Parts: sequence; structure tokens; C-alpha cells
Amino acid sequence: MKFHKRWYIIFPLALLALSLQSCLGLGGGGSSTSSNFQTKSTANGTTIGINQTAQAVFKGKIYFTLNRNLYVLDGTRNVTQLTHGMDVRDPAVSPDGKWIAFTRWFKDYSDLMLMPASGGAPRVLRSGNGTFVNNPGFAPKATYFWYAQPAWAPDSEHLLFVSDLDKFNIIPGVDAFQLDPEIFSISINDPAATPQKVAYSTYGDGGLRDPAYRPGHPDQIIYTDFRYDQSQTKQVIQLYLEDPNAIANNPGKYRPGINGLEFDPAVALTPDTPNLTNMEPAWSPDGNAIAYIRRSGADGMGLFVMPAPADAATLVADPNNATSQKQALGSYPESSQIVTGLYVSQPVWSPDGKQIAYIGYANQVFDIWLANVSRDPKTGRYSLKGSPVQLTNAGGHLDADSRPFWTL
Repeated sequence: MKFHKRWYIIFPLALLALSLQSCLGLGGGGSSTSSNFQTKSTANGTTIGINQTAQAVFKGKIYFTLNRNLYVLDGTRNVTQLTHGMDVRDPAVSPDGKWIAFTRWFKDYSDLMLMPASGGAPRVLRSGNGTFVNNPGFAPKATYFWYAQPAWAPDSEHLLFVSDLDKFNIIPGVDAFQLDPEIFSISINDPAATPQKVAYSTYGDGGLRDPAYRPGHPDQIIYTDFRYDQSQTKQVIQLYLEDPNAIANNPGKYRPGINGLEFDPAVALTPDTPNLTNMEPAWSPDGNAIAYIRRSGADGMGLFVMPAPADAATLVADPNNATSQKQALGSYPESSQIVTGLYVSQPVWSPDGKQIAYIGYANQVFDIWLANVSRDPKTGRYSLKGSPVQLTNAGGHLDADSRPFWTL
């Protein structure tokens, strides 16, 4: 079968889908000088510069990782280190402000973690630790699992996350490195229970990443989907919209599989054009706009904003209807380019919807940048106000494959 030929590269693709793919889309813009930054020392001896100019003013708190430790930067531009000696990635603060979810990575697996937002010891919700098991006739099985990119449900009790938990359930005998990550959900009050399947991947094609609930719409999530086109030679990277309960509420209706043969519970919001990348979506606080990263060639990336699709609840209720699929693509042509650069990645909105933070690339290092944006009340389109502003000067220590989080 054709897809067997690609299995030896699936694990690298899965890692791309979880982390390294971000490094294909990171960039900068605007300008800042070193005199604008005040150097702050962290608990483990790392230093980071924070822009003190009026152009770098923001409200709320931005969580990010530096040298794999978790930090929070507040609106007074003070930096506080929250973890020590752990490989932390992808922090996410619960809507009620009580919890921080993140993943802790090891060589062969990662753990899904939870800690009080007010501080305190982190605890493991689910561990991916395992062993290598002899598997005659195949490569050794790995009972290790990967967890990545936790995202909160509106109730502050359930978490979406990306994982390869389903790797032994789709094709019997398939090794751990031969299935792509999918999206699952758990309750933080019962994390040991069997996770709910939320979104399937097309195996062999790269998997899923970047899950997030639409604010004010618990029946809608967005994520990035990696798959190959019908020729099985060109990868298509798209944004998808889905009802997170579609699989659970319709047992047996939807299934993972090979592109073209599966019955998908989601609708595409961006076109299936080969070699066109649309990824890393981020909802605006009011849920009416989507910031995302677009790459259409080898010479640059762009941060774009498009409106949320009209009548989205109807679209996710009947995702395989041809009319729904056509309507779901209607917002994409209304996209506005906000920032462009060699590498641009990981957009996140401010709580008031007036700024977008992103990971940018300048002077051969990655840092957090701010884009001030405004919305035209007549057209609904977003535009950049002024130039992007470099917020951090981390000296190359910022973790560009770990998405930041912005909250009140």
C-alpha cells in the first residue's frame, strides 16, 4: 500500500507537528535598539531584556518559556520565573484564572502537567512514561506517549491536548513512531479516565496541532491539520473547524484513515492548495476573528487575521455537506496581512483584542514581538497600527517551539 512507503518519516513529521514545524514559521519585523531594554536576571542565572519604551506597553500577563523554564511577564514588565529544572512547553491558563496547564518533556515522552496559577508545586495529570517492547516482525513498540499543547475548555475543568495515544488502536502491530498525533480531551478532576477522542488525523500525513476552543462557543474548536493531497505526494496544511463532541456523540460515524477514504467530523477553513501552509490559529477574545500564520513560499511568512465563518454552528453540525464545505471557506479571502517576515509564528491575542503577540526573528534570534492592531468597523478587516515592537531581548534563549499565552 502506498502509505507504507512513508512510515519511516512519520515520526519526524509528528515532531514537526508538535514542535519543529513552528521553527519553519518564525519571524520579525519593525525595529528596536538595545538601549530600550532593561536586563533582568532569572533564578537560574539566565538574563532577559524587557523593552521599557512606551511602544511596548501592554495589559495583562504573557506566559512564555525561556531555556525550557516557565516565566510570566506582567504589564508593569516584571518577569517572574514559575518553574525550575523542567523542560516546560506550551503554557495555558484556565479561563477562571486558577490553573496553568503545560507539558513537561523528556527524551522519549512528555507529561501533561497542572499547577496553581498563584504558584505551587506542579502535578502530573497524565504521564507518557513507558518502555520499549519487543515486537517480532516489526520495529520495537514504544509504550511511551507524547502530550502537547494543552488548551482549556470554557468550563476550566476540561483540557484539549495533542497526543499519539491512539497509536496502537488504528492498525494492529504498528510501531509507536508510525502514527500521527490527534486531539483528545480529559477532565482535570478525573485525568486517569480514558480520554475522549476529539479529532482524528490522517495517518502517515503529519497529524494535528494547535487546538483551541472558540470563545463563547463551546461547540466549536479550531486546529491545524497536516495531510497529503490525493496524489499522496504534496502535503496540504489547513485550518479546520469542528464540534469537539462530534466523534463522541456519533459513535462509528467518523473514523481516522487514509486521505480520501475517511469521513471527517471537521470542515476546512482554508483551501487545500498544495505547498500553501495555513497554521497556528488563535481566536480573538470575542471569538469573531482568527489570527493565523501563512507560508506560501520559501522566502517568508505572514501573520494574517480573517473573520470567523458565518453560521459556524451549522457548518460543524453537518461537516461533510458540500454546501457547508463551500461556505466554510468563505472567510479566507477576507484575510488581512498584519506582519510579514522571514520567520513569524505562535500568534496570541491580548485580552482586549487590541494587540497580537508573536514569536519573531531578528538578529539571528527569536523573541516576543507586539503588533498593535485595529479593526475597521465598516469592513471588519484588521490592520497593523505603526510598526511591530520587539518586547523581549532574550539573547537566543527564548523557546520558539513553545507557544506563549496571554491572559488578564
